[in-house]
Amino acid sequence: MQKITLKIQVIKKIVNDVPVYCGWVEGKKVRDIAKIVHITREGKYINGYQRSELPKHIESIKDYIESPKSAILANLVIGFNKSVIFTPIEKGSEFGHLEVPYYPEMPSSELPGAIVDGQQRSGGVKNSFHESYPLPVSIFISEDENDYIQQFLILNLGKPLTSVQLNALALNSDIYKPPALAIKAFPLSICQELGFGDNANGTPPLKGLIKSNGYPQGFIAESSITEFITNVERMVLKAINVRVHQELTKENKKTFVHILNNFWIAVTTVFEHEWAKISKSMKDTYIIHGTSIFGFSFLCRHMLRVYLEDKPANTTNIPPISFFEKELNQIKHLCHFSKGVWSFGLERSDEEDAPDIKFYRRWNDFQNTTSEKQLFAGNLLKIYEFSKGFKSHHDVYFS
Repeated sequence: MQKITLKIQVIKKIVNDVPVYCGWVEGKKVRDIAKIVHITREGKYINGYQRSELPKHIESIKDYIESPKSAILANLVIGFNKSVIFTPIEKGSEFGHLEVPYYPEMPSSELPGAIVDGQQRSGGVKNSFHESYPLPVSIFISEDENDYIQQFLILNLGKPLTSVQLNALALNSDIYKPPALAIKAFPLSICQELGFGDNANGTPPLKGLIKSNGYPQGFIAESSITEFITNVERMVLKAINVRVHQELTKENKKTFVHILNNFWIAVTTVFEHEWAKISKSMKDTYIIHGTSIFGFSFLCRHMLRVYLEDKPANTTNIPPISFFEKELNQIKHLCHFSKGVWSFGLERSDEEDAPDIKFYRRWNDFQNTTSEKQLFAGNLLKIYEFSKGFKSHHDVYFS
């Protein structure tokens, strides 16, 4: 393959000890020197940061580019590896050229650069009828993928990133994350362990079932599991004698996951007939529906509270699978994840002297909304509290 060098005219500036190069690049050649790093999964690990290209967006940019007097003024951001060098026009000058190895037939994975921002713009230019169409560009040079991910995150903070992108970025422990994103990191990291990790008691009950980044074949929405984790976090931390999740050691974190696995193993055992029917469509059971997962978070949290009542303070206490099984078996006959109806209580009649109306909901009639989840979870917790004798039976009214 014949070596060709593409020269990009640039100005070099040092920003916070980082060399940055700004200039213009031939837009038709951008995809020949810089790849697009899409999000992929390799088992437990997530790589990349870019979402899929948007054909309609690219087509609209192409239409604009082919219109009279068009000009793209927003800089593309490209990172290059160290095969790219800066040559000043004279010694000590900030003006010069970046010399980029240019092999039009080179496989994408071997290109020296990666587009951090501007994949849709570069696609629009590439597809246009122009033979030449320069694009403004900002360039940095680094061999560290985290630098690329960090730049992508900062550039896209104000944009509607997909949940797939946000979750992948939140899981990266080597980049700065703003508080709104950092708060997602812990439940997502636990979710990764539940869905793709290992378990001391054998295969984790949720392994391969969580629909996650790069794993669309899962059955359970990742957001349902992260919400479950957030809801039970405080009680699990109390069980392992850790104040906040930021203080978890590597071993503490394994214990945290171990407790959740114990709970879900108990769920799969006690409700084995429902669990055997799980599918993406949920036409045969709602036991992995978002509403049900939310309800289980209330149960798990309350069961942990029950388990810890007589345990000494400042100690680690891991509820065994048998404990969760015993607690779930107390309410199994009152749960309707695959058939029948849930009895919620009474609705007051609008007619004077008319009897109150019994409030039921068929097993598959729940929606994955905040109000529906609260309704279901509150009722499931009420069933558990009645079975434990924490509350006496009484009529529950809904307006």
